[in-house]
Amino acid sequence: MADDAQDPDSLADIGGLQRDGLLLLSYLAETPNRPPISPAVGGAEGVDLQCFIKAPEAIADDAAAFAALVRSVDLLGRAAAPANAASVRLTRTFLFGPGPTTSAQEVQSARQLRRWTTAVRLGLLVAAAIAIGLLLKVDQGRRIVGQLSQVRGDLDRSYSELAKLDRAQDFQAWRYEVGQPPDAVPNDSRADRDRPASGTMELCWPLDQPAERQYRLLPAKPQAQALCSQLVQQKLRERLIYARIQLWNCDMVRLNPVHWPGLMRAAPGLDSCGATPPGLHAEHWKRTELRTTEVAQGISGYLLPLLLGGIGGGVYVVRRQDEALRSATLAANDGVAAVGRIVLAATFGGLLAMVFSTDEPVRLGSISLTIAAWAFFLGYALETVLKTLDAAIEGVVGKLRPVETEKQNVPVSPR
Repeated sequence: MADDAQDPDSLADIGGLQRDGLLLLSYLAETPNRPPISPAVGGAEGVDLQCFIKAPEAIADDAAAFAALVRSVDLLGRAAAPANAASVRLTRTFLFGPGPTTSAQEVQSARQLRRWTTAVRLGLLVAAAIAIGLLLKVDQGRRIVGQLSQVRGDLDRSYSELAKLDRAQDFQAWRYEVGQPPDAVPNDSRADRDRPASGTMELCWPLDQPAERQYRLLPAKPQAQALCSQLVQQKLRERLIYARIQLWNCDMVRLNPVHWPGLMRAAPGLDSCGATPPGLHAEHWKRTELRTTEVAQGISGYLLPLLLGGIGGGVYVVRRQDEALRSATLAANDGVAAVGRIVLAATFGGLLAMVFSTDEPVRLGSISLTIAAWAFFLGYALETVLKTLDAAIEGVVGKLRPVETEKQNVPVSPR
């Protein structure tokens, strides 16, 4: 190699090999439970430590020294596997900043990787917060609808018990006037011609003061009083539940990004609970539990699987990055690959709702989970799912391929 001794490129390559060897040597020295390194003694095969401190010119002029340098770097690289010199240098630049021998390209790669890592972790934190908030809102909406069903059943039972009582014996007619206290009216009174028949009067006390004259049958016996007190409490609870339904429906409209442009353009004081369909009363549209059930089912069946699939992929990416930092196996394309994996995991999570029903849990073997929970596991174990999918598709496609007949040589009879 005497002809190449003064070649700048050759000297630079030799210097790069020396730096890689020293870098791997320092990495192995800091790594616990590493395999032992056998130095070259008396010409034996091993790591020649002297070749790392010789001048590049001296190694360029000595073929044996150059062979020992290449062999030593190779042995150190095998001992440091799965890490290599490039991954160790990138990991140290990522953690501690550039060193004196770090190239500008490595500094740029570490900087971009740090940006990707920060973006992934912040995005994962934001996505987890959004998912938790949506889960809480969906659970709240379902509990409200369940409470409404329960109070309706209680009201039906109370009305059934009140219907068994005698209106003439167990109740007393009262007249409500605007701005005046109620007056008791005798059941056989004929002076008030506006008084309706007892069978058409509403039972028990009203929740609010009537806006016009109204006649009601109030309880006169202990049993009727107990039932009326129970009925009034149930009606009040029903009103509170409807108020919570209206608040929930309006909150979901404001949380929907589709409605944000319209809400930002709207003047203060305008209705922010969504447009009322034609033919419906605005208050009925705001308080209907049909909207609550529909929105809760859409979030839990479609949006949450998409979000939790991406979260599962993000959790795997963060775990893989932590392992890469501990093992010094970072690569320059880890950031782009991490984002691609998260996008793919979110896509598969969103597709689950198209394959399975969103109303009931999905059972796989002895495990029964919701679509959202399966989406998280799918996003985390994406490689296993893709391998299974590849095997299934290959099995189907293999059956569709035409069978290739083996050509056989036909013997030719001698003439």
